[in-house]
Amino acid sequence: MNTTVAALPDHNRLTDPLWLKLFHRYWHVITPLRYLGWVTDVETGGGEFFIRADLGDGTELAISSNGSLPTDPADVTGWHVLRQSRENPDRHTVLYDSSPGGSQSHHGASLVPMFARIDALDVHKAASRLSTSATYSTPYGLNHNQSGGGETPGVAVARYFEWCQHLTTAEGYRRIWERPEREGYPLAVFERDGYVVTVRVTRSND
Repeated sequence: MNTTVAALPDHNRLTDPLWLKLFHRYWHVITPLRYLGWVTDVETGGGEFFIRADLGDGTELAISSNGSLPTDPADVTGWHVLRQSRENPDRHTVLYDSSPGGSQSHHGASLVPMFARIDALDVHKAASRLSTSATYSTPYGLNHNQSGGGETPGVAVARYFEWCQHLTTAEGYRRIWERPEREGYPLAVFERDGYVVTVRVTRSND
């Protein structure tokens, strides 16, 4: 079992169809938060949707977009991140805002800049360093590797999801396999016309 990722939230909404739909559609945002060691949930009350991550110090992150999260992540134009008191959400500070008109709006819906800011928080979080890499394999047996240096868990896992999205949306690959979460760090295999790309997250030697 993968013990490097935080547990799922403990409540009776885990079987609610709306909660399940949002939790899985925003998996690319929730998973990096869980790799930082924070129990992460989707708030669906009152028709307002946002992601909440318990920082373990009496505060939480509340991640939305330009208002409530849309049901389709493709409609997200930017991210709005608050750090707020769990007991009194009116006590909050804006941590990051890449929504239209926000101070980081030039980043749009990109995950990596948001997680770079989140990872810099001075709170208890996973201290491991991870690396995201990919192996490109041709039909005639040549391989090419691309990899980066060690990064904090949130940034590395966010980079994995952005790499995977780029392969499917910009380069025309299709995902043919992905490692189940319980079996270890993220890993996925993509194929296009006999070309294969494997994207993975591993422990860093940096």
